[in-house]
Amino acid sequence: MAPLKKWPLFSSWTFLPVLSWGLFISANVVGWFTDTIHLNFIGLLCGFIWVGGGALCFWAVQKEQDLAGTGVRSMGISILTSFLVGVFLFKESTLLYFSIPAILAILLGLSLLAPQGIHFFRNWRSLAAGAIFGSYLIPYQLSEMNYMDFIYPFSTGIFITSHLLIFVLYKKRAIQITPIKGAIFATMGAGVLWMVGTHGCFWALNGLGYAIGYPLTQLNLLVNLMWGIIIFKEYPTAKERLKIVFAAMIILIGALFLTLARA
Repeated sequence: MAPLKKWPLFSSWTFLPVLSWGLFISANVVGWFTDTIHLNFIGLLCGFIWVGGGALCFWAVQKEQDLAGTGVRSMGISILTSFLVGVFLFKESTLLYFSIPAILAILLGLSLLAPQGIHFFRNWRSLAAGAIFGSYLIPYQLSEMNYMDFIYPFSTGIFITSHLLIFVLYKKRAIQITPIKGAIFATMGAGVLWMVGTHGCFWALNGLGYAIGYPLTQLNLLVNLMWGIIIFKEYPTAKERLKIVFAAMIILIGALFLTLARA
């Protein structure tokens, strides 16, 4: 997401389809080397659902006028949703005396990072986005397919759906397209990085399961905070940084307990 911070005039609605170019190109490169360039309904469906979550997130940023809070609320709900899906839908076995305190600690740490409280009727967009991001891989998990057979159609689904969404919104004059040369190349690079991270996400799911592996992958918020502090010089005061360090420690303790919860 760094390009959106670096170029404030580069709209999130331009960011989404350009990002999809980066991930689609990298998916083709990986697919060519691994002979996995083929389509299937499950991958396309999950890509469609993911774009729905992304659109809700960008809409939330506009309507809720709370960028940091939107990300925290979305991530907190996605972590909680994925844990509940893994335990109750997929019947994954976890040591509850570790996993429940772990999830509570992560959610507590995230709540300390949120600048405002949750008001459902105002924040429903970010909450719904989190629910989607925490559950969009359910069709993939139910299919039990190899993740390498899933990545290419998933990327293609994101690529097609994001362009269709932007086309419809642009035709209705609901959004503006803001091409900025530097931002476009940086965002395509972000798409490549996103694809690398996606492979890591599926390795985690295969090794740790949905209830534990997916929530751990969502802790990328800590990396986001490091970018904000080190690169963009956000949270300049000692009080602000101390609060972030305290919240991050609680989140990391929760993550540690979650890794111990694997039965």
